[in-house]
Amino acid sequence: MKSEKDSEIQGINIEPIVSFTKEDLQLDKSHVLTTVISPSGKEVAITNDVDQVMQFVLDHQNTKVVLDEATDKKLLRKIDMYMLPVMCLLYCFQFMDKSSTSYASILGLREDLNMVGDMYSWTATAFYLGYLAFEFPASMLLQRFPVAKTVSVFIIVWGIILCLHSVPQYPGFIALRTILGMLESSVTPAFTIITSQWYKKEEQFLRTSWWFAFNGIGTILGSAIAYGLYQNDGNYSLPTWKLVFIVTGCLTIFLGFVVLIHIPDTPTQHGS
Repeated sequence: MKSEKDSEIQGINIEPIVSFTKEDLQLDKSHVLTTVISPSGKEVAITNDVDQVMQFVLDHQNTKVVLDEATDKKLLRKIDMYMLPVMCLLYCFQFMDKSSTSYASILGLREDLNMVGDMYSWTATAFYLGYLAFEFPASMLLQRFPVAKTVSVFIIVWGIILCLHSVPQYPGFIALRTILGMLESSVTPAFTIITSQWYKKEEQFLRTSWWFAFNGIGTILGSAIAYGLYQNDGNYSLPTWKLVFIVTGCLTIFLGFVVLIHIPDTPTQHGS
């Protein structure tokens, strides 16, 4: 796994170094694994109920793994094949979901919710107000709890919220857009954490570019879904604009469960 590359590469021995272990600290701080000094000079304690990877490092600090260049490249390809398809697809879906009002607006959303003046513009504003307000709390939750499980819960819940966008009143729709923005604010921080867990610093830029580029694919996929539903407009028991939210929401819920099952919280939990 990528985080265990305490290795010998091109003749260089790399071994884990821990400055302070729990034995070096006071007895009443037995839950502390180690301490680090932040850029501001503050001592930060890392506890065993937060950082599983640090616990792994402490348990294996005398272990040496030899990894040649060919094996390193093979490992990188394996990680790419395992992680990137799900990450790219999810980033595609999150952009499709936030853009879903664009497709719904030309399929009857404005008329059915009696939107006039700048009422439609507020649907986008409400989303980003929620996004902005919850960005910091979402980032804190992702650092405090297992990242993959936490973001998968966010994804599943926002899929449910998206399905509920088929409400008959404008105030409820605005409230749901705000909640959707709050939930989607977790994705980019989560992916940044996951990318930094699985890839070396020099590998992160390209992988981040890959999953971020799927914003554009989200536009294409969302347009295709809306067009397909429009082709049979009038044959449904629900207005087509409501089906746009229900279909995209159900797809998001499914992908949330895929993330929950497929992506480990840390590389140390990967079984192969």
